[in-house]
Amino acid sequence: MGKIVQSVKSMRFIVCLLSCLLAIGTVRADAPTFSMPHGIYYEGFRLYITSPTPGSTLYYTDDGSDPRVKGQLYDGLLNVSSTMVIRTASLVQDTIWSDVATASYIFPKSLLTQGNKPYGYPQYWGKYCEISGTAIADYEMDPEITRNETYAAYVTEGITKLPIVSLVTDRDNLFNREADSITGGIYIYTGCPVGDGTGRGWERPVSFELIGGQDNHDLTVSCALKLHGGHGRLPEKNPKHAFRLHFKSDYGPKKLKYRVFGERGPKKFNALVLRTFFGYSWQHWDNAQRNKAQYARDLWARETQAKMGEPISTGQYVHLFLNGLYWGMYNLCERISDDFCAANFGGDDGDWDVTEVDGGAGQYHAAIPTYGDIDAWNAMADLIYELPNHKSYMHLVGCGSDGKPNVKYPKLLEVDNFIRYMLINLYGGNTDWDHHNWYAFRNRYWDDEGFRFLCWDTENILVSPTENLTSKNNRGCPTGFLNRLMKQGIFAHRFHEEAQRALTHGGPLTPESALATWDSLYSVIELPLWDEAARWGDYRRDVHPYQSKGSLYKPDGAFAAERQRLLKQYFPVRTANLIKQLREKGWFPNAEAPAIYVDDTEIGYELQHYCTESSLTLSGENIYYTLDGSEPVSWFQNDAGALSPTAKPYSEGDNIGEELAAMQLPDTITLRTISNKDGEWSPIVSVQLVVDSPDGLTVLKDHKASKDIIFDLQGRRITARDLRQGIFIINGKKRIVR
Repeated sequence: MGKIVQSVKSMRFIVCLLSCLLAIGTVRADAPTFSMPHGIYYEGFRLYITSPTPGSTLYYTDDGSDPRVKGQLYDGLLNVSSTMVIRTASLVQDTIWSDVATASYIFPKSLLTQGNKPYGYPQYWGKYCEISGTAIADYEMDPEITRNETYAAYVTEGITKLPIVSLVTDRDNLFNREADSITGGIYIYTGCPVGDGTGRGWERPVSFELIGGQDNHDLTVSCALKLHGGHGRLPEKNPKHAFRLHFKSDYGPKKLKYRVFGERGPKKFNALVLRTFFGYSWQHWDNAQRNKAQYARDLWARETQAKMGEPISTGQYVHLFLNGLYWGMYNLCERISDDFCAANFGGDDGDWDVTEVDGGAGQYHAAIPTYGDIDAWNAMADLIYELPNHKSYMHLVGCGSDGKPNVKYPKLLEVDNFIRYMLINLYGGNTDWDHHNWYAFRNRYWDDEGFRFLCWDTENILVSPTENLTSKNNRGCPTGFLNRLMKQGIFAHRFHEEAQRALTHGGPLTPESALATWDSLYSVIELPLWDEAARWGDYRRDVHPYQSKGSLYKPDGAFAAERQRLLKQYFPVRTANLIKQLREKGWFPNAEAPAIYVDDTEIGYELQHYCTESSLTLSGENIYYTLDGSEPVSWFQNDAGALSPTAKPYSEGDNIGEELAAMQLPDTITLRTISNKDGEWSPIVSVQLVVDSPDGLTVLKDHKASKDIIFDLQGRRITARDLRQGIFIINGKKRIVR
């Protein structure tokens, strides 16, 4: 009996032990929560931290460090009255830590007192790369701005006008002076492309918060932080470095699932970039660039590419804080990668070839595969350098020699995308390109789509209204490709058509449209520029003049003068100057394209609504036109051009509207027309017409909330915005017409 009792006791002990072990294994500590959300505040408050895990102990830090390592016990007495970052974690059973919760509380008035000696931060940053010495640290908001009553008001209001990015991490992750890949500070060892490159690829854990702005952002996520960029990493050239955020399972979620850019961009990210505005910025090493700072050139190029209907790396202005210290105005944008391609266009990450040029230390090198392989790129380049050759060009665009799509020949180049990309850079006079600063991408399994080019790091543009890049011809780069492609008649005339569309009739590169894009960016940063000025406007005067001593740069100084120069001396004349340059190069015909009139009013090339009772006339010399979307002139195997069988001659005074009225019309028709002067063909111009009956377009409702109007178009409901964007309803489905 005793043995049985003992056996039962032993079994109970084992069960009890297993239960305890199981309980320990399932005990978890949930991250604490804050009584006040992160954001902008004007009045102080008592902050309460609570844990959803019973019996846990709370620890916190207010310097960015990990509370699980350096935390102090939370006793309920935590007052927040100035800009502060709080990190907290809960501890259960003395061994089990929760994840860290982080919240940044931004007080605009704190910016006015941000000094140059924040506690625990070094007086010097990293060593210079191309000159002797070590970078002097700078944290201060310049008192000449912050103590000026008018300017100070701009600063405190400006901080509220953009979303806030708050990066919170242990100080040593940024500023530790140990030259160690694990412990070294990434702001000290920046991984410069010249010198020994110490720090290249180093990453550190960080809490990333995106707060407020027009989309009322409310995001906190843990990820990896790295430095980003090329020569912008050199401390002597640029003290305000760019950052890259990587989402990895070692730090937090494997992907960020959040609409960082609202509906404009994707909802999943592997990485984001915080671009610093290096070129033409107030902290730049070159005084000529500082005096022309505008903080919009790169974004202007990307927004213009979007205006042309092309994909872009979506970006937005943000204010950046590092551990509660204001670091300036940045551009948060998508990083171009295989993940970027998959998120924006579909397929899997590994399906995409992403190509750039290895610019080295500012010198031209060969194109390299950033992701995927280089095979399709090399095949494309080989075909381009066989031009002018009809067969090679047809293969380049995915066709057989007969001009019909052929599965034997994968499409390697998206021609319209490439032309539009080139026009932007030619218009802008991009002087820091194309030996680097470009990307192209293609899905290697989608044989019907070719390489597309994206504007990237387009900071050195919109400077001289007479800048001429038509003679630039770098082999294996976009300019080299353009020079070869322009030898092929069918491509050259497509270039003429796209140039006509972009550079005339309100196109994206006409004076009014280009300036409107520019002003749309300025309207966003008009006040935030004062925050940037207070943070970095005095750097080249008071901290490190480098090659020449600067002044206190601010929006009402050299910035305002440069803005006026662009508004009055660049945008009004640049379009005409570029057309002249293209004509001198032989890249744009002297023959003027026909003008299109509806009821004696000239119309542009965007989607138009046309009533069958209206007149539709043309003006020009020796005009031909088609109404079925076909080209009136073909350059297929004939660089001189041959009239198409569908082309009709136009006589002055003819009313094409009468022809339309007699036809059985679809919802839309495409009018394409061309003229000939002295044996030279003009660009083809095209316009899509939504054909309405006289009473087909009626206002249904005025949407005051959206400031829009809904129309009824022969039973199809559309909005005024739809009309502008070329969107309308066919058979109950919204479609975009380009």
